[in-house]
Amino acid sequence: MNGLPKNYASLLRARRAYLATEGFDGAAEVVPVCFTWAGEAIWIAVSEDTDFSDQRVTFLVDRWDEDWTKLSWLVAKGRATILPDGPEADRALDALESKYAQYLKYPHYGPIMRLDVEEWIGADALEPEPDDWAT
Repeated sequence: MNGLPKNYASLLRARRAYLATEGFDGAAEVVPVCFTWAGEAIWIAVSEDTDFSDQRVTFLVDRWDEDWTKLSWLVAKGRATILPDGPEADRALDALESKYAQYLKYPHYGPIMRLDVEEWIGADALEPEPDDWAT
């Protein structure tokens, strides 16, 4: 994985992101997701009827503002895998429950996906683009 672009870690604390996959018919499918950042990977709560086994996906989080000088976005591209029951899935669910109190009232019963990030791409209107913005 190449490193996270500078000044983008705050975007990963966002409450919502979007996950894009290639559907069975070859068309792109994009859904909003709950997520948490696990350092080298992103954990995402997915529904039981979703098959992300060993699939390449694109993850997008952004910061919108009517003042376009405050816009930011971050894309993570990589490979998705569904976590088997076990310690990592338990840590991921705990982290999601810590971030989203709604899961305490409405438990997540579906699988947890791990996105192993291979590439970060982003832009931040508040910061000048560093030479390594896409590395």
